[in-house]
Amino acid sequence: MQNRYDFILGLVKEAGWKLQEYVSKDLEVSFKNNNPLDLVTKADIEISEFLSTRIREGFAGETIYSEEVSEVDISSGSYWSLDPIDGTTNFSRHIPHYAVVVAYIDKGVSVVGALYNPKTDELYSFEKGKGAYLNGKPIKVSNISKLEESYVLLRAGRNKDLWDWGAESYKFLLQSGVKCANLGSSGLDTCYVASGRVEANIYGTLTTIDIAAAIGLLKEAGGILVGKNGQIVENLSKDKQQIIAVNNEEILKLLSPIFR
Repeated sequence: MQNRYDFILGLVKEAGWKLQEYVSKDLEVSFKNNNPLDLVTKADIEISEFLSTRIREGFAGETIYSEEVSEVDISSGSYWSLDPIDGTTNFSRHIPHYAVVVAYIDKGVSVVGALYNPKTDELYSFEKGKGAYLNGKPIKVSNISKLEESYVLLRAGRNKDLWDWGAESYKFLLQSGVKCANLGSSGLDTCYVASGRVEANIYGTLTTIDIAAAIGLLKEAGGILVGKNGQIVENLSKDKQQIIAVNNEEILKLLSPIFR
């Protein structure tokens, strides 16, 4: 996979530099399925096309799944996964917390990938079985095992059915003395768990296939990914689901009251 790894590192950085060309422009913002909570910009679409073109040039005939082009047959289990801008709302508001995300999935498993935030010049990358890295230096999850010492990211999501759960979860975290925030970029937020900056990232609804690179990175850094009822997430999916990324088993157990 070394060839794919080197290719992805160069690709996400090049895409990130192109993305910065849009920062000083008036962004054309539209809504997916006429939902004002689900933004997409011209930059999302053009960066998606740029990434896809580069991959076709280097790996002709391989399947490419992009968040902006969902009607793709990925039943073979081997394909490229792209999110041209993970954190589009942040990007559209000039908040410097967003990233270009690219991964290659083999037999349903994320085996190599990277996320690049061009505003901070931070490049997260991993190869399955070879470790996780931030700007070329090895990273791992934190060893904090007490909830009151933890920093947790929480995002309930747009589904109204989860709003009560989100409020109850936030209250539980506050009562537990947890430092809590919502940063708005699911891939980068998960990378923050992998790099030890936070202990957990909780999303009410998340499409795991979109952030396959971050999930692979988390596992290589020693983290744990669970879904509803605390069950380990093994397979990537197009379906939205509850996701909790944590640094270790101790924190996972202490967070169990918020599992649905």
